[in-house]
Amino acid sequence: MAERPPAPKVLPTLAAEPFAPEGTHPELLFGIEGGLAVVEGLRVGRIVDGERIEWVGQLVDDNKHLGGSHIVSVHGRFPDAVDVVYDSNEGRAPQPAYFPLTGKGVHFRVGDGGSPGRISGVTAAGASTVVIAMDDEPGFHVKTVRGPGLVYKFTSFEAAGCRKDEEFRFLGHQGVLPAVVPSTLAATSTGTLVTMGMLCEKRGPTAEVWDKPGTSRLVDLGGWIKEIDTRSELLRGNGDDLFLYAGKKNPILRFRGGTFEPLPRLDKPFEDVFVSSNGQLHASDGRTIHRFDDGRWTPIAHLAWPTSFDTMALEKDTLWASAGMTVLKLRETKSVAFEDGCPTPFVYLYDVAPQNAPDFTFPTTQKALSTFEGVADLGLVEFFEGARRLGITVKSKEQGEAVVAHLLATMKDEDPKLLCYAPKKTRGIPLKPKRK
Repeated sequence: MAERPPAPKVLPTLAAEPFAPEGTHPELLFGIEGGLAVVEGLRVGRIVDGERIEWVGQLVDDNKHLGGSHIVSVHGRFPDAVDVVYDSNEGRAPQPAYFPLTGKGVHFRVGDGGSPGRISGVTAAGASTVVIAMDDEPGFHVKTVRGPGLVYKFTSFEAAGCRKDEEFRFLGHQGVLPAVVPSTLAATSTGTLVTMGMLCEKRGPTAEVWDKPGTSRLVDLGGWIKEIDTRSELLRGNGDDLFLYAGKKNPILRFRGGTFEPLPRLDKPFEDVFVSSNGQLHASDGRTIHRFDDGRWTPIAHLAWPTSFDTMALEKDTLWASAGMTVLKLRETKSVAFEDGCPTPFVYLYDVAPQNAPDFTFPTTQKALSTFEGVADLGLVEFFEGARRLGITVKSKEQGEAVVAHLLATMKDEDPKLLCYAPKKTRGIPLKPKRK
């Protein structure tokens, strides 16, 4: 394993900038073995030298009769084993499919014509690649799509003692129903396969583990994980380590030597978890990015603005992300952290929900501010920094601190911050003091 770089003494501040070389507009980013994969339309490329894209293949659209196709995810290894999962654009008949974009593999789809179908994930397992999928018949199954054929048998609903009234069949499929319907999966380099889901649909978070191809064992995760987030994922780390992220309410679990163990938690929950190109675990709490090594978390960078991404990746000391159908490169920028002597004190409130109308007036926030002494001196503004955001212009550090204290008392779920910042373009929202 390559020697890890030391944590910087002064943490850099990073801003996300759209990555669109030579007129392209890549929409999705995935860290796979051998490089960073990006997607634009139906073609897949690899980021080269951090500045350009080398296109490696294009998906042939076999769903034109259903309005076309879109790529959901990219897996595998550059250059000879790049895998793609894609759906049709017809929501009533998505027909999930796996396609070997480079190298030799087996193209297959499930849910033909709108019948029940689902692809839970793709992973390399030793010298093979397997897909866990569900079709109306045979139900849930593990299919080998590259390399020597492997057989993984689910622990059945009945064998785990699940009751008939606990049964839930996605879109009414009639085939095999596992005791743990997989929501995410990964395998170690030696072929140990792990999935996670809810035992008997609702009893509690459980892992299904195949220490080797064949039959499985179930591992109760309820001592650590109380509920499974929709963004749950299993990540392959160094050696035979796997990392399980089940949402920000839960600790990250490490699977090593056949058992799970929780990693230390920090004060702020993690929103994005990813591994670098060399398998090093990283996580972001939306404000600070941390690296896990030697049993502890080490901060490596701050984000200029609180941000949650769709995906994140790290290659050759450069951080990347994707959000809102845009690939982003994180570059060092000036910090907006407040320091004495700042000429432009500013209170950041929160990100604006994308569905809010352009002229939305934020009545709950207005109500909370209406009882602030000196509200007439404040400016409530919407501005744009990578996303729509809401903040308050203030006249001094003292006024900013007073506003933060007032909002912490009146808006319990918010986390306002005093910054040194002057938004370039704003939309003002009128504020009025509460009538006495």
